[in-house]
Amino acid sequence: MAAAGMVQELTEIVGGENVKTGAAALAGYFADPVSDTGLVLVKPADEYELAELADAAFRAGVSLFSVRREIMDNALAARDGLLVDLSRMDAIKELDRRNLMGHIFAGVTYEKLKAELLKMGCKVLMPANATSHSVLRSYLDRDVLNGNAVYRLPNLSIFHAILSDGRIWVSGSQQMTSEGIADFREDQGPQFSLFFGASEDIFGIPYYGIVYIYPIRETRRVLLFGFDELEPAAQLAYKLNRDEHCFECVTANSRYLSTLLSKDAGAADALREKLPAWVTAISLEHHTELVDMWEKYARADAESLGAKVLDGELTEMMDKRFQDPWYIFERDYLRGRTTHIEHYDFYKRAPGLLAAVRDVAKSKGYAPEEVGQVLVPVYFGASCYCESDIYFNPADEAEAVAEICRGAYGKLLDEGSFIARPNGEVAKMVYGRVNEGFLKILKTFKNIVDPSGTMNPEQLLEGV
Repeated sequence: MAAAGMVQELTEIVGGENVKTGAAALAGYFADPVSDTGLVLVKPADEYELAELADAAFRAGVSLFSVRREIMDNALAARDGLLVDLSRMDAIKELDRRNLMGHIFAGVTYEKLKAELLKMGCKVLMPANATSHSVLRSYLDRDVLNGNAVYRLPNLSIFHAILSDGRIWVSGSQQMTSEGIADFREDQGPQFSLFFGASEDIFGIPYYGIVYIYPIRETRRVLLFGFDELEPAAQLAYKLNRDEHCFECVTANSRYLSTLLSKDAGAADALREKLPAWVTAISLEHHTELVDMWEKYARADAESLGAKVLDGELTEMMDKRFQDPWYIFERDYLRGRTTHIEHYDFYKRAPGLLAAVRDVAKSKGYAPEEVGQVLVPVYFGASCYCESDIYFNPADEAEAVAEICRGAYGKLLDEGSFIARPNGEVAKMVYGRVNEGFLKILKTFKNIVDPSGTMNPEQLLEGV
């Protein structure tokens, strides 16, 4: 295999301990056991090693595949190429409190950044649906964030990426010249860097960026309101966000919330019994007088919709959870594996669309009440992120769950719901319905920045 022939050269670039071959070395990157693989794992320490290995692969005609999430699709294991893991590139270059910006590399995790920011009285917005520990990866992949209700996406100011031949792409304006000489630099014209978002790295591998950080406010408070039905719970979330009377906000059913707040199946089932069918949880964070006023309005709105106020230990658990990243793979403890169906839509349409997903699950033999569902408002409630989690045993339920996902996404696409970051089989469904002109633009841009077609080939679109 071509990649295997590069081991010696790669060893000289990144060191022998950072080049791995064989199924055993790569097993941790995939959900199912890897019997054989043509991939060679490479872990560069900085942008110079990354550029050098990309240049070597380009000259050898070997494909580059990047680690884009904690658990990768098993189909990738059968490919021949270099699997590039940026976890060693975990330097925090600068935390600029005055301008509220964090200059970080792709290996920086939410946990590491949070710890450093706390020392200076700041924080970063946490994701509600992350598939990677990397902050940069999460933001580039457009993970929905707790706090989206107040702050607009993206929470990323600028990023650098390595192209297939080792050249550097710098997004943003000429203000970044102090960061080094770039081969490509955007200058207030068409922002081609937008193509990199949720692109499965087919254009380049982002390795450095500037993310927004936020000061920790004087007072923080969390409120939970229970409902028997989704409609009033969603209506409360919508109103609180339109009126700007909260900071973080989610509306979730008891299956989702009990799984999110627990660490083992027994605890999740026990907690579920204590929860109403639907819960709208909000955080209030600002000066004390403003938080007091927001709480007064929130409680009045909730009462008018017939909510039951939840307090005590539940609010403490939710407050703690709001301040940490929500990783989808951490929910695997419930049944062994978790897959999720995600889309964006308007609040009025959300209840019906979530019910449609449950109906598809029921038609395939999956108990609809076992589907964990959540809504997260985006930009003052202008729309909401909708997610349905399917918890399953991969040994005997994988195919049935795959059918649920196909059926659910088909239904959502038929209804015109927006799928923001499709990959795998879902990407085929989405791109099979889009205008041919849009696909032509993607392919043209791909040919410009990766004419050899070796950067994550066919990871987003077949034949690209």
